[in-house]
Amino acid sequence: MIKEKLWIISELFPPDETSTSYIMGKIANAMVCKYDVHVICGPSVYDKNKKSDSNGKLLLDNSIEVLRVKGINENKANKLSRARKFLLMSWRLYKVARKKIEKGDNVLMVTNPFPLIIMMAYLKKYCDFSLSMLVHDIYPEGLFTEMHVPKPIYCILKKMFDKAYSSTDLLISIGRDMSEVLIDKCKIQKHIPKIEIIENWSDIQTIQPDIYNNEKRLVVQYAGNVGRAQGVEEFVDVLRKVNNDFIEFSIWGTGSAEADLIHKVDQYGMRSIVKFNGPYLRSQQINVLNSCSIALVCLVDGMYGLGVPSKSYNILAAGKPILYIGERNTEIWRMLKENGNGFCFEPSDKEELKKFLCSLTMQDLPKLQEMGRISRKLAEEKYSEKIALRKFLEFV
Repeated sequence: MIKEKLWIISELFPPDETSTSYIMGKIANAMVCKYDVHVICGPSVYDKNKKSDSNGKLLLDNSIEVLRVKGINENKANKLSRARKFLLMSWRLYKVARKKIEKGDNVLMVTNPFPLIIMMAYLKKYCDFSLSMLVHDIYPEGLFTEMHVPKPIYCILKKMFDKAYSSTDLLISIGRDMSEVLIDKCKIQKHIPKIEIIENWSDIQTIQPDIYNNEKRLVVQYAGNVGRAQGVEEFVDVLRKVNNDFIEFSIWGTGSAEADLIHKVDQYGMRSIVKFNGPYLRSQQINVLNSCSIALVCLVDGMYGLGVPSKSYNILAAGKPILYIGERNTEIWRMLKENGNGFCFEPSDKEELKKFLCSLTMQDLPKLQEMGRISRKLAEEKYSEKIALRKFLEFV
């Protein structure tokens, strides 16, 4: 039997080793049992400055055709450079899509690079294909929060993006708060697409829990992108006021806010309790995520429903409790409150967060370990790769 075509469009795709690449590669492999899978994507390496991980490669099914476009150099610290890169990459992916996608085909795209959302909605008007969108981030709200787009430009962009989201056939949300935002964006349009939730998954095969032995300190760890929206700088501001010899803050990863963060830590004289470990490879995740007592996940104010920190799910796999700083009733907040495997504070709750950090002692370790066991059980029973991929096969 001849299978229908599925075009997967994503700037990031294996052998690149970012989390989005890994997720899209896994989805592509799963879809071959249902579709004739073709991929339109960016270069094989997203960040040329990052070391390649020979142990972290994802093998793709031999039947998958991959069409790559040329990469674009950018200065992550420069807004104009980043905007140029987003536009050019979107245009290059769009040109291939316009040439290759035919009437009746199926398309699954991810929301990065963000200008491609509008371009693919435009293409759908003139070529009748089925469009499913995996929503990792919501635009232009995320731009307003992270890049401080001027309000008049933001209002114009919002109308364009709201119309683009509503023109799809299926929106795949990664959280309940995100679904609420998507419904609000689409309800003023003539067409409301089907909206389904598929949470990011935990890599329970590769990442196994391991007891971290540190007899002197509780290690609070942040592992991931050190960007503006992640709120790590704000956490350091609170930690500065905490007088507790039992706490150490360990940072793994890099990003656009890293230089400012290092400067702030040096300025505060906090090098004895704040450790910068640099970037890490995917194959090192099991060791990195297990080298702490509690894992920090945070989002700045204004990010309700605009994204769900994917790092949370591999923290669950490692069997760690989560210290979450973000808006009330966001997806991770709800998950922690429903299951009792972590602590939640709103970004404005700086005094309460300070009191919590001041109160931590080594006597809390058994309680933290019990929370970690709940995290691992959740990863296995609710957020496994098998469960998530089964949903993709059902919905797309």
